[in-house]
Amino acid sequence: MSKKVKNPNEKGNGFLWALLVVLLLAVALVGYIVISGKDAKTDVFVDREQENVSFDLKYEDNATVLKSSKANDSTPTVDLYEDFSCPACAKLAEFTDADMKKAIEDGKLIVKVHSLNFLDRGSTDGQSSRAGAAAQRIAQAGDAKNYWNFRAALMAEQANLSGWGDAEFARAAEKMGVADDVVKKISEGGEKHEDYVKSAEAATKKLEGEIGKVSSPHVIYNGEDVPLDNWVATVTGGN
Repeated sequence: MSKKVKNPNEKGNGFLWALLVVLLLAVALVGYIVISGKDAKTDVFVDREQENVSFDLKYEDNATVLKSSKANDSTPTVDLYEDFSCPACAKLAEFTDADMKKAIEDGKLIVKVHSLNFLDRGSTDGQSSRAGAAAQRIAQAGDAKNYWNFRAALMAEQANLSGWGDAEFARAAEKMGVADDVVKKISEGGEKHEDYVKSAEAATKKLEGEIGKVSSPHVIYNGEDVPLDNWVATVTGGN
């Protein structure tokens, strides 16, 4: 009986297993690249210098209230309206947050931060809503330091947040040291943005009632729209 000679081009099981291993390695590499890319994006939050704060935070009436124990009944209280997709809001934060923080800590100013999402143009899952919902979760936990630093990072990195989902915002919060239960709430996102959307709608209605329109940023004091240039000194009298 003659022995059958195997065609050297015939693909056997060994070849198939080798091909499968190569495919699995390729999938793993792509996954690693994607995850590494997302981590690189959120690293900007952790790379930022974290500021300590010496004021308290309370979330009430759809607003984040920043107040020092040094404040009293005569301390000026302002309503600050901002949208996390608003470049002008980012500029205002850049130029006046340091003065605002010092005035709050010195007991010379109380700030109620109202988060708007009108730049999402009716969507409940745009950048304004996702970023606002993430910041709101931290505020609701009463975490003054992480709220202040997370809000600052959202404003400073605003142009780089396009396309971020709840997972990215949660990962950024986690890297900044936000509590695990709060990070979990941020990551859930989706339909659970509803409470944030309701608070943003309330802020929109309140602002429209005060100045007759909706735009950002605005600082309202005693029912008046305060000029944004050096607004902290204007409200506190420069003291």
